[in-house]
Amino acid sequence: MKKNVLASSVAAALVGLGMAGAAHANKVLVVPYYTAQAEHATLLNIVNTDTINGKIVKVRFRGAANSDDVFDFQAFLSPGDVWSGRVSSSEDGPAMMATEDASCTKPAKATLNSTPFVTSRLSSSLTAAQKANQTREGYVEIFAMADVPSAVVGQPDVNKDGVNDLYTAIKHVGGVAPCSGAAWTALDKATSNVGQRDTAVASAAAGLALGMVPPTPGLFSNFTIINVARAGAWDGEAENMSQFDIVDPLAANRVPYWPQTQVSVGADVNKLSADPLFLTGPDALNYAGVAVTSAAVAAAYYDLPDLSTPYAGDLSTPAVPAAQARALANILGTPSISNEFLVGPAEASTDWVFSMPTRRYAVAMNYAHTGAGDGRRFNALLNNNHFGVSNTVVVGGLICVTGISREIFNREEGTIANPDEVVISPSEIPPATAFCGEASVLSINGGGATTTETLSANVAVNDIDTTFQEGWMRLATPAAGGNATYYGLPVLGAAYTRALSGDSFFAGSWKHRTGFGVN
Repeated sequence: MKKNVLASSVAAALVGLGMAGAAHANKVLVVPYYTAQAEHATLLNIVNTDTINGKIVKVRFRGAANSDDVFDFQAFLSPGDVWSGRVSSSEDGPAMMATEDASCTKPAKATLNSTPFVTSRLSSSLTAAQKANQTREGYVEIFAMADVPSAVVGQPDVNKDGVNDLYTAIKHVGGVAPCSGAAWTALDKATSNVGQRDTAVASAAAGLALGMVPPTPGLFSNFTIINVARAGAWDGEAENMSQFDIVDPLAANRVPYWPQTQVSVGADVNKLSADPLFLTGPDALNYAGVAVTSAAVAAAYYDLPDLSTPYAGDLSTPAVPAAQARALANILGTPSISNEFLVGPAEASTDWVFSMPTRRYAVAMNYAHTGAGDGRRFNALLNNNHFGVSNTVVVGGLICVTGISREIFNREEGTIANPDEVVISPSEIPPATAFCGEASVLSINGGGATTTETLSANVAVNDIDTTFQEGWMRLATPAAGGNATYYGLPVLGAAYTRALSGDSFFAGSWKHRTGFGVN
Protein backbone atom coordinates (compact mmCIF):
# COMPACT_ATOMS: atom_id res chain seq x y z
CA MET A 1 0.00 0.00 0.00
CA LYS A 2 0.91 3.71 -0.26
CA LYS A 3 2.45 5.04 2.65
CA ASN A 4 5.00 7.45 3.67
CA VAL A 5 5.20 11.19 3.66
CA LEU A 6 8.99 11.13 3.42
CA ALA A 7 9.13 8.55 0.65
CA SER A 8 12.47 9.90 -0.52
CA SER A 9 14.04 9.18 2.85
CA VAL A 10 15.52 5.74 3.47
CA ALA A 11 14.49 5.88 7.11
CA ALA A 12 10.94 6.77 6.23
CA ALA A 13 10.77 3.99 3.70
CA LEU A 14 11.94 1.48 6.26
CA VAL A 15 9.26 2.59 8.67
CA GLY A 16 6.63 2.48 5.95
CA LEU A 17 7.54 -1.15 5.26
CA GLY A 18 7.40 -2.00 8.96
CA MET A 19 11.13 -2.76 9.04
CA ALA A 20 11.87 -0.70 12.14
CA GLY A 21 10.64 -3.59 14.26
CA ALA A 22 7.10 -4.47 15.31
CA ALA A 23 5.74 -4.88 18.80
CA HIS A 24 3.08 -7.52 19.33
CA ALA A 25 -0.28 -6.27 18.08
CA ASN A 26 -2.60 -4.91 20.75
CA LYS A 27 -5.43 -2.47 21.53
CA VAL A 28 -3.45 0.23 23.36
CA LEU A 29 0.04 1.51 22.49
CA VAL A 30 2.34 4.30 23.72
CA VAL A 31 5.11 5.94 21.70
CA PRO A 32 7.47 7.02 24.53
CA TYR A 33 8.88 10.09 22.79
CA TYR A 34 8.32 12.29 19.78
CA THR A 35 10.24 15.43 18.86
CA ALA A 36 10.05 18.20 16.30
CA GLN A 37 12.86 20.25 17.84
CA ALA A 38 15.43 22.00 15.64
CA GLU A 39 16.25 19.78 12.64
CA HIS A 40 14.29 16.79 13.95
CA ALA A 41 11.03 15.26 12.80
CA THR A 42 9.18 12.17 13.99
CA LEU A 43 7.65 9.67 11.58
CA LEU A 44 4.79 7.54 12.89
CA ASN A 45 3.12 4.44 11.43
CA ILE A 46 0.09 2.62 12.86
CA VAL A 47 -0.60 -0.84 11.43
CA ASN A 48 -3.87 -2.79 11.53
CA THR A 49 -2.90 -6.46 11.37
CA ASP A 50 -6.57 -7.49 11.41
CA THR A 51 -7.36 -8.46 7.82
CA ILE A 52 -11.08 -8.94 8.54
CA ASN A 53 -12.16 -5.87 10.54
CA GLY A 54 -11.55 -2.18 10.26
CA LYS A 55 -10.43 -0.29 13.38
CA ILE A 56 -11.28 3.11 14.78
CA VAL A 57 -8.13 4.48 16.40
CA LYS A 58 -7.64 7.45 18.73
CA VAL A 59 -4.24 9.17 18.45
CA ARG A 60 -3.27 11.70 21.12
CA PHE A 61 -0.03 13.71 21.38
CA ARG A 62 0.84 14.83 24.92
CA GLY A 63 3.45 17.46 25.74
CA ALA A 64 6.73 16.62 27.48
CA ALA A 65 6.26 19.17 30.28
CA ASN A 66 3.19 17.90 32.14
CA SER A 67 1.49 15.58 29.62
CA ASP A 68 -1.06 18.15 28.44
CA ASP A 69 -3.06 17.20 25.35
CA VAL A 70 -1.59 19.20 22.46
CA PHE A 71 -3.11 17.40 19.45
CA ASP A 72 -5.52 14.51 18.95
CA PHE A 73 -7.59 12.98 16.18
CA GLN A 74 -9.24 9.75 15.06
CA ALA A 75 -7.93 7.46 12.30
CA PHE A 76 -10.06 4.82 10.60
CA LEU A 77 -7.99 1.88 9.39
CA SER A 78 -9.56 -0.60 7.01
CA PRO A 79 -8.49 -4.28 7.24
CA GLY A 80 -4.74 -4.69 6.77
CA ASP A 81 -4.33 -0.92 6.52
CA VAL A 82 -1.46 1.35 7.61
CA TRP A 83 -1.80 4.99 8.64
CA SER A 84 1.33 7.17 8.50
CA GLY A 85 2.23 10.73 9.36
CA ARG A 86 5.09 13.04 10.25
CA VAL A 87 5.50 15.59 13.05
CA SER A 88 7.81 18.53 12.37
CA SER A 89 7.89 22.29 12.87
CA SER A 90 9.29 25.56 11.68
CA GLU A 91 12.23 26.86 13.69
CA ASP A 92 10.17 28.79 16.23
CA GLY A 93 6.62 27.57 15.58
CA PRO A 94 4.54 24.87 17.22
CA ALA A 95 4.71 21.30 16.01
CA MET A 96 2.55 20.35 13.05
CA MET A 97 1.50 17.00 11.68
CA ALA A 98 1.52 16.19 7.98
CA THR A 99 -0.01 13.12 6.37
CA GLU A 100 -0.58 12.09 2.78
CA ASP A 101 -2.36 8.95 3.88
CA ALA A 102 -5.61 7.94 2.15
CA SER A 103 -7.23 6.48 5.28
CA CYS A 104 -10.17 8.33 6.83
CA THR A 105 -9.59 10.68 9.74
CA LYS A 106 -11.69 12.94 11.94
CA PRO A 107 -11.01 15.82 11.45
CA ALA A 108 -10.31 15.42 7.74
CA LYS A 109 -6.75 15.20 6.41
CA ALA A 110 -6.80 18.78 5.10
CA THR A 111 -7.63 20.08 8.58
CA LEU A 112 -4.95 17.96 10.22
CA ASN A 113 -2.33 19.18 7.77
CA SER A 114 -3.19 22.85 8.27
CA THR A 115 -3.66 22.99 12.05
CA PRO A 116 -0.67 23.60 14.38
CA PHE A 117 -0.51 21.69 17.64
CA VAL A 118 -2.85 23.27 20.18
CA THR A 119 -1.58 25.31 23.16
CA SER A 120 -4.86 26.16 24.90
CA ARG A 121 -4.23 23.73 27.76
CA LEU A 122 -0.71 24.93 28.48
CA SER A 123 0.09 27.44 31.21
CA SER A 124 -1.19 30.95 30.52
CA SER A 125 1.99 32.27 32.16
CA LEU A 126 4.07 31.09 29.20
CA THR A 127 4.84 33.30 26.21
CA ALA A 128 3.61 32.27 22.78
CA ALA A 129 7.12 31.09 21.92
CA GLN A 130 7.36 29.02 25.11
CA LYS A 131 3.99 27.41 24.43
CA ALA A 132 5.04 26.57 20.89
CA ASN A 133 8.23 25.01 22.22
CA GLN A 134 6.31 22.78 24.63
CA THR A 135 4.37 21.24 21.73
CA ARG A 136 7.56 20.10 20.02
CA GLU A 137 8.36 17.25 22.45
CA GLY A 138 6.26 14.66 24.20
CA TYR A 139 4.78 11.20 23.81
CA VAL A 140 1.87 9.60 21.93
CA GLU A 141 -1.10 7.51 23.07
CA ILE A 142 -2.80 5.18 20.55
CA PHE A 143 -6.14 3.48 21.31
CA ALA A 144 -8.26 1.03 19.34
CA MET A 145 -11.74 2.33 20.20
CA ALA A 146 -13.78 -0.09 18.10
CA ASP A 147 -13.68 -2.76 15.43
CA VAL A 148 -15.71 -2.22 12.26
CA PRO A 149 -16.86 -5.55 10.79
CA SER A 150 -17.96 -5.90 7.19
CA ALA A 151 -21.00 -8.12 7.63
CA VAL A 152 -24.32 -6.85 8.94
CA VAL A 153 -25.32 -8.47 12.22
CA GLY A 154 -27.67 -5.91 13.70
CA GLN A 155 -25.61 -3.12 12.14
CA PRO A 156 -26.90 -0.32 9.89
CA ASP A 157 -27.53 -1.32 6.30
CA VAL A 158 -29.18 1.62 4.56
CA ASN A 159 -28.35 0.24 1.13
CA LYS A 160 -29.79 -3.22 1.99
CA ASP A 161 -26.75 -4.89 0.48
CA GLY A 162 -25.74 -6.94 3.52
CA VAL A 163 -22.71 -4.73 4.22
CA ASN A 164 -22.09 -2.56 7.28
CA ASP A 165 -22.40 1.04 6.01
CA LEU A 166 -19.64 2.28 8.32
CA TYR A 167 -17.34 -0.41 6.91
CA THR A 168 -18.19 0.82 3.41
CA ALA A 169 -17.33 4.39 4.47
CA ILE A 170 -13.82 3.52 5.67
CA LYS A 171 -12.89 0.65 3.31
CA HIS A 172 -10.41 1.62 0.59
CA VAL A 173 -11.70 1.64 -2.96
CA GLY A 174 -8.89 1.91 -5.49
CA GLY A 175 -6.51 2.78 -2.64
CA VAL A 176 -8.67 5.60 -1.23
CA ALA A 177 -11.37 5.43 1.45
CA PRO A 178 -14.68 7.26 0.73
CA CYS A 179 -15.00 8.82 4.22
CA SER A 180 -18.60 9.78 3.51
CA GLY A 181 -22.21 8.73 3.89
CA ALA A 182 -24.85 8.68 6.63
CA ALA A 183 -23.00 6.13 8.78
CA TRP A 184 -19.86 8.31 8.62
CA THR A 185 -21.59 11.51 9.72
CA ALA A 186 -23.60 9.69 12.41
CA LEU A 187 -20.39 9.27 14.43
CA ASP A 188 -20.28 13.02 15.08
CA LYS A 189 -23.63 13.12 16.88
CA ALA A 190 -23.60 13.62 20.63
CA THR A 191 -25.75 10.53 21.08
CA SER A 192 -22.92 8.36 19.78
CA ASN A 193 -20.94 8.55 23.02
CA VAL A 194 -21.30 4.80 23.32
CA GLY A 195 -18.40 4.46 25.73
CA GLN A 196 -20.37 6.38 28.34
CA ARG A 197 -23.19 3.85 28.69
CA ASP A 198 -23.37 2.45 32.22
CA THR A 199 -23.20 -1.22 31.30
CA ALA A 200 -21.00 -3.08 28.87
CA VAL A 201 -24.12 -4.57 27.28
CA ALA A 202 -25.60 -1.10 26.65
CA SER A 203 -22.25 0.16 25.34
CA ALA A 204 -21.95 -2.75 22.91
CA ALA A 205 -25.56 -2.32 21.75
CA ALA A 206 -25.09 1.40 21.12
CA GLY A 207 -21.90 0.69 19.22
CA LEU A 208 -23.59 -1.97 17.12
CA ALA A 209 -26.27 0.51 16.07
CA LEU A 210 -23.47 2.66 14.59
CA GLY A 211 -21.62 -0.22 12.93
CA MET A 212 -19.05 -0.82 15.68
CA VAL A 213 -18.22 -3.77 17.94
CA PRO A 214 -15.83 -3.93 20.94
CA PRO A 215 -12.18 -3.53 19.89
CA THR A 216 -9.90 -6.53 19.65
CA PRO A 217 -6.08 -6.65 19.54
CA GLY A 218 -4.46 -6.05 16.18
CA LEU A 219 -2.50 -2.80 16.26
CA PHE A 220 1.23 -2.17 16.28
CA SER A 221 3.12 1.06 15.72
CA ASN A 222 6.68 2.04 14.79
CA PHE A 223 8.32 5.44 14.91
CA THR A 224 11.48 7.05 13.58
CA ILE A 225 13.11 10.24 14.87
CA ILE A 226 15.01 11.68 11.92
CA ASN A 227 17.47 14.56 11.76
CA VAL A 228 16.56 15.86 8.31
CA ALA A 229 19.59 18.12 7.81
CA ARG A 230 22.19 15.52 8.84
CA ALA A 231 20.41 12.46 7.40
CA GLY A 232 20.60 10.45 10.60
CA ALA A 233 17.78 8.62 12.36
CA TRP A 234 16.74 6.50 15.35
CA ASP A 235 13.87 4.04 15.15
CA GLY A 236 11.74 2.40 17.78
CA GLU A 237 8.54 0.54 18.60
CA ALA A 238 5.48 1.80 20.38
CA GLU A 239 5.16 0.14 23.77
CA ASN A 240 2.47 -2.51 23.92
CA MET A 241 0.18 -1.91 26.91
CA SER A 242 -0.40 -5.66 27.16
CA GLN A 243 -3.42 -7.06 28.97
CA PHE A 244 -5.10 -3.66 28.96
CA ASP A 245 -8.40 -5.05 30.30
CA ILE A 246 -6.57 -5.50 33.56
CA VAL A 247 -9.25 -4.49 36.05
CA ASP A 248 -11.54 -7.35 35.04
CA PRO A 249 -10.23 -9.06 31.89
CA LEU A 250 -13.06 -11.62 31.88
CA ALA A 251 -15.82 -9.00 32.01
CA ALA A 252 -17.91 -8.11 28.97
CA ASN A 253 -16.09 -5.69 26.67
CA ARG A 254 -17.24 -2.15 26.05
CA VAL A 255 -17.01 0.04 22.93
CA PRO A 256 -14.93 2.97 24.25
CA TYR A 257 -15.87 5.37 21.45
CA TRP A 258 -16.53 9.09 21.87
CA PRO A 259 -17.01 11.55 18.99
CA GLN A 260 -14.15 13.86 18.04
CA THR A 261 -16.14 16.84 19.33
CA GLN A 262 -16.06 19.45 22.10
CA VAL A 263 -19.27 18.24 23.76
CA SER A 264 -18.89 18.13 27.55
CA VAL A 265 -18.55 14.71 29.16
CA GLY A 266 -20.23 16.05 32.29
CA ALA A 267 -20.29 14.41 35.70
CA ASP A 268 -19.81 10.94 34.19
CA VAL A 269 -16.13 11.76 33.74
CA ASN A 270 -15.49 10.60 37.33
CA LYS A 271 -16.33 7.05 36.20
CA LEU A 272 -14.44 7.30 32.91
CA SER A 273 -11.05 8.81 33.77
CA ALA A 274 -8.69 9.00 36.72
CA ASP A 275 -7.16 12.29 35.50
CA PRO A 276 -7.25 14.54 38.60
CA LEU A 277 -7.70 17.67 36.46
CA PHE A 278 -11.07 16.34 35.26
CA LEU A 279 -12.31 15.26 38.70
CA THR A 280 -13.95 16.95 41.65
CA GLY A 281 -13.87 15.91 45.32
CA PRO A 282 -13.64 13.78 47.28
CA ASP A 283 -11.22 12.00 44.93
CA ALA A 284 -9.42 15.08 43.60
CA LEU A 285 -7.05 16.70 46.10
CA ASN A 286 -4.93 19.83 45.99
CA TYR A 287 -1.28 20.02 47.10
CA ALA A 288 -2.39 20.17 50.76
CA GLY A 289 -4.61 17.10 50.54
CA VAL A 290 -7.86 19.07 50.54
CA ALA A 291 -10.66 17.93 48.22
CA VAL A 292 -11.38 20.40 45.40
CA THR A 293 -14.89 21.49 44.48
CA SER A 294 -14.49 22.11 40.76
CA ALA A 295 -12.64 20.52 37.87
CA ALA A 296 -9.46 22.23 36.71
CA VAL A 297 -10.22 21.20 33.10
CA ALA A 298 -13.66 20.50 31.67
CA ALA A 299 -13.43 17.15 29.91
CA ALA A 300 -14.80 16.98 26.36
CA TYR A 301 -15.63 13.92 24.27
CA TYR A 302 -12.27 14.18 22.49
CA ASP A 303 -10.50 13.64 25.83
CA LEU A 304 -11.66 10.02 25.94
CA PRO A 305 -10.54 7.34 26.08
CA ASP A 306 -7.33 7.77 28.05
CA LEU A 307 -5.03 5.24 29.72
CA SER A 308 -7.39 4.97 32.71
CA THR A 309 -10.66 4.53 30.78
CA PRO A 310 -12.26 1.10 31.46
CA TYR A 311 -12.33 -1.16 28.39
CA ALA A 312 -14.40 -3.88 30.05
CA GLY A 313 -17.16 -4.34 32.59
CA ASP A 314 -19.73 -1.87 33.85
CA LEU A 315 -19.20 1.70 35.01
CA SER A 316 -19.89 2.13 38.69
CA THR A 317 -17.56 4.44 40.63
CA PRO A 318 -14.33 6.46 40.25
CA ALA A 319 -12.57 3.44 41.74
CA VAL A 320 -12.85 1.67 38.36
CA PRO A 321 -10.63 4.00 36.26
CA ALA A 322 -8.31 4.45 39.25
CA ALA A 323 -7.88 0.68 39.46
CA GLN A 324 -7.19 0.59 35.71
CA ALA A 325 -4.49 3.27 36.02
CA ARG A 326 -2.94 1.60 39.07
CA ALA A 327 -2.81 -1.83 37.48
CA LEU A 328 -1.26 -0.44 34.30
CA ALA A 329 1.36 1.41 36.36
CA ASN A 330 2.08 -1.86 38.17
CA ILE A 331 2.73 -3.59 34.83
CA LEU A 332 5.16 -0.85 33.76
CA GLY A 333 6.74 -0.34 37.19
CA THR A 334 10.45 -1.02 37.69
CA PRO A 335 12.76 -0.52 40.69
CA SER A 336 15.66 0.48 38.45
CA ILE A 337 16.75 1.42 34.93
CA SER A 338 20.09 0.54 33.30
CA ASN A 339 21.61 1.59 29.99
CA GLU A 340 24.81 2.65 28.21
CA PHE A 341 26.26 5.99 27.19
CA LEU A 342 28.94 7.21 24.79
CA VAL A 343 30.21 10.77 24.68
CA GLY A 344 33.31 12.58 23.40
CA PRO A 345 35.00 10.25 20.88
CA ALA A 346 34.11 11.02 17.24
CA GLU A 347 32.01 13.89 18.54
CA ALA A 348 29.61 11.40 20.13
CA SER A 349 26.80 12.39 22.47
CA THR A 350 24.06 10.54 24.35
CA ASP A 351 20.61 11.50 25.65
CA TRP A 352 18.42 9.28 27.82
CA VAL A 353 14.64 9.65 27.55
CA PHE A 354 12.35 8.88 30.50
CA SER A 355 8.62 8.77 29.73
CA MET A 356 6.01 8.24 32.47
CA PRO A 357 2.62 8.00 30.71
CA THR A 358 0.67 6.80 33.77
CA ARG A 359 1.88 9.58 36.08
CA ARG A 360 -0.85 11.88 34.79
CA TYR A 361 -3.52 9.88 36.63
CA ALA A 362 -1.87 10.16 40.04
CA VAL A 363 -0.70 13.79 39.88
CA ALA A 364 -1.25 16.54 37.32
CA MET A 365 -0.56 20.27 37.10
CA ASN A 366 -3.37 22.82 37.49
CA TYR A 367 -2.06 25.97 35.80
CA ALA A 368 -5.00 28.03 37.08
CA HIS A 369 -3.90 27.54 40.68
CA THR A 370 -3.59 30.71 42.76
CA GLY A 371 -2.68 31.40 46.37
CA ALA A 372 -0.53 29.30 48.69
CA GLY A 373 1.24 26.15 47.61
CA ASP A 374 1.60 24.88 44.07
CA GLY A 375 -0.67 23.63 41.32
CA ARG A 376 -0.38 19.88 41.86
CA ARG A 377 -3.64 17.97 41.87
CA PHE A 378 -3.76 14.38 43.07
CA ASN A 379 -6.15 11.50 42.59
CA ALA A 380 -6.85 10.42 46.16
CA LEU A 381 -7.34 6.81 45.02
CA LEU A 382 -3.80 6.73 43.56
CA ASN A 383 -1.90 9.10 45.86
CA ASN A 384 1.45 7.61 46.93
CA ASN A 385 0.93 4.32 45.11
CA HIS A 386 3.67 5.16 42.59
CA PHE A 387 3.53 8.97 42.55
CA GLY A 388 2.23 11.33 45.19
CA VAL A 389 2.94 14.02 47.74
CA SER A 390 5.96 12.15 49.09
CA ASN A 391 7.97 11.99 45.84
CA THR A 392 6.89 14.97 43.71
CA VAL A 393 7.68 18.68 43.77
CA VAL A 394 6.99 21.53 41.36
CA VAL A 395 10.05 23.25 39.90
CA GLY A 396 9.80 25.89 37.21
CA GLY A 397 6.24 24.88 36.38
CA LEU A 398 7.11 21.19 35.89
CA ILE A 399 6.19 18.33 38.20
CA CYS A 400 9.42 16.58 39.22
CA VAL A 401 9.67 13.04 40.61
CA THR A 402 12.31 12.76 43.33
CA GLY A 403 13.90 9.95 45.32
CA ILE A 404 16.01 8.64 42.43
CA SER A 405 19.61 7.54 43.02
CA ARG A 406 22.30 6.45 40.57
CA GLU A 407 25.42 4.38 40.02
CA ILE A 408 27.79 5.15 37.15
CA PHE A 409 30.48 2.87 35.71
CA ASN A 410 33.05 3.14 32.94
CA ARG A 411 33.99 0.22 30.71
CA GLU A 412 36.71 -0.99 33.08
CA GLU A 413 34.62 -1.17 36.29
CA GLY A 414 35.54 2.32 37.41
CA THR A 415 32.81 4.12 39.34
CA ILE A 416 31.98 7.62 40.46
CA ALA A 417 30.01 8.12 43.63
CA ASN A 418 28.62 11.64 43.27
CA PRO A 419 28.44 12.96 39.71
CA ASP A 420 27.82 16.66 39.25
CA GLU A 421 24.24 17.23 38.21
CA VAL A 422 22.61 20.42 36.95
CA VAL A 423 18.95 20.71 36.03
CA ILE A 424 18.79 22.83 32.88
CA SER A 425 15.03 23.12 32.56
CA PRO A 426 13.48 24.15 34.86
CA SER A 427 16.03 26.63 36.15
CA GLU A 428 15.82 25.78 39.85
CA ILE A 429 17.54 22.63 41.11
CA PRO A 430 15.19 20.00 42.60
CA PRO A 431 16.31 17.71 45.44
CA ALA A 432 18.99 15.23 44.29
CA THR A 433 18.34 13.32 41.06
CA ALA A 434 14.85 13.92 39.63
CA PHE A 435 12.74 13.32 36.55
CA CYS A 436 11.34 16.77 35.76
CA GLY A 437 8.55 16.74 33.22
CA GLU A 438 6.52 13.80 31.96
CA ALA A 439 8.87 12.96 29.08
CA SER A 440 12.20 14.14 30.43
CA VAL A 441 15.58 13.93 28.70
CA LEU A 442 18.87 13.36 30.52
CA SER A 443 21.97 14.66 28.74
CA ILE A 444 25.23 12.85 29.58
CA ASN A 445 28.14 15.28 30.05
CA GLY A 446 26.17 18.05 28.38
CA GLY A 447 28.30 20.78 29.93
CA GLY A 448 25.33 22.78 31.18
CA ALA A 449 23.87 23.51 27.72
CA THR A 450 20.22 24.52 27.69
CA THR A 451 19.55 22.25 24.70
CA THR A 452 20.73 18.64 24.57
CA GLU A 453 23.26 17.79 21.90
CA THR A 454 21.73 14.57 20.57
CA LEU A 455 17.96 15.18 20.37
CA SER A 456 17.96 19.00 20.70
CA ALA A 457 15.58 18.59 23.66
CA ASN A 458 14.97 21.64 25.85
CA VAL A 459 11.50 21.33 27.42
CA ALA A 460 12.44 19.14 30.39
CA VAL A 461 16.13 18.27 30.52
CA ASN A 462 18.74 17.30 33.10
CA ASP A 463 22.51 17.13 32.69
CA ILE A 464 24.79 14.69 34.56
CA ASP A 465 28.57 14.96 34.37
CA THR A 466 29.83 11.38 34.69
CA THR A 467 33.53 12.25 34.06
CA PHE A 468 33.52 9.10 31.84
CA GLN A 469 33.28 9.10 28.06
CA GLU A 470 32.01 5.52 27.81
CA GLY A 471 30.18 3.31 30.21
CA TRP A 472 26.81 2.51 31.71
CA MET A 473 24.56 3.84 34.43
CA ARG A 474 21.90 2.44 36.72
CA LEU A 475 19.18 4.57 38.27
CA ALA A 476 17.14 3.37 41.24
CA THR A 477 13.46 4.27 40.66
CA PRO A 478 11.48 3.37 43.80
CA ALA A 479 7.77 4.04 44.15
CA ALA A 480 6.52 6.91 46.31
CA GLY A 481 7.89 6.79 49.84
CA GLY A 482 9.70 3.53 49.07
CA ASN A 483 6.29 1.85 48.96
CA ALA A 484 7.05 -1.87 48.73
CA THR A 485 3.50 -2.69 47.62
CA TYR A 486 4.13 -1.08 44.24
CA TYR A 487 6.97 -2.23 42.05
CA GLY A 488 8.95 0.95 41.44
CA LEU A 489 8.19 3.76 39.01
CA PRO A 490 6.42 3.10 35.68
CA VAL A 491 9.06 4.45 33.28
CA LEU A 492 9.56 3.88 29.55
CA GLY A 493 12.31 5.14 27.26
CA ALA A 494 15.66 4.58 25.66
CA ALA A 495 19.22 5.87 25.27
CA TYR A 496 19.85 7.80 22.03
CA THR A 497 23.47 8.11 20.85
CA ARG A 498 24.93 9.84 17.81
CA ALA A 499 28.47 10.07 16.42
CA LEU A 500 29.13 12.81 13.88
CA SER A 501 30.88 12.12 10.59
CA GLY A 502 31.12 15.22 8.43
CA ASP A 503 27.66 16.51 7.63
CA SER A 504 25.91 13.30 8.66
CA PHE A 505 26.00 11.02 11.69
CA PHE A 506 25.71 7.44 12.84
CA ALA A 507 22.90 6.78 15.29
CA GLY A 508 22.00 4.12 17.82
CA SER A 509 19.16 3.69 20.29
CA TRP A 510 18.71 1.12 23.03
CA LYS A 511 15.63 0.62 25.17
CA HIS A 512 16.18 0.93 28.90
CA ARG A 513 16.71 -2.35 30.75
CA THR A 514 14.54 -2.59 33.83
CA GLY A 515 14.42 -4.45 37.11
CA PHE A 516 18.12 -4.71 37.97
CA GLY A 517 18.84 -4.01 41.62
CA VAL A 518 20.94 -1.15 42.93
CA ASN A 519 23.53 -1.89 45.60
